[in-house]
Amino acid sequence: MQTIQNLFAHMDWANRRLLEALRAATEEEAGKATALFLHLLLAERIWLTRLHGESSEALVLWADNADPAACAELIEANGSGFRAWLDALPEDRLNDPIAYRSQAGIPFETTARDILTHVALHGQYHRGQVNAALSTGGFEPAAVDYILYSRLIGNV
Repeated sequence: MQTIQNLFAHMDWANRRLLEALRAATEEEAGKATALFLHLLLAERIWLTRLHGESSEALVLWADNADPAACAELIEANGSGFRAWLDALPEDRLNDPIAYRSQAGIPFETTARDILTHVALHGQYHRGQVNAALSTGGFEPAAVDYILYSRLIGNV
């Protein structure tokens, strides 16, 4: 359980660092990067909604209103939401199946452990894409590697 909690603490830290990098870029140049970042934050929100047993079908996965303010709001809500959910989850429930429907309404069951692993990996994938877009635009990418986070909090 500690490893998963660490992954989600890292996710929140990395999202905040990436937001700072996006804010340092001009809005025009950071457009694609911000759109990708908003997508990963919306995906986090969708999975958190599903973990709570609620329908995510009305939530959007891609949005046109990609701006740092919208991203900042989602970072706050997602970070506190996942922390609270993980704090309340007994470790022996990680392998329990979670029933949910995809955005298209298709029913699925996946273990909490696999959903959480997916959320962490999906975010890392897209943070890499956001950093690549920032770099291509001539802006400084954010250093968001897990090992950097681990060193900062003293785990390594």
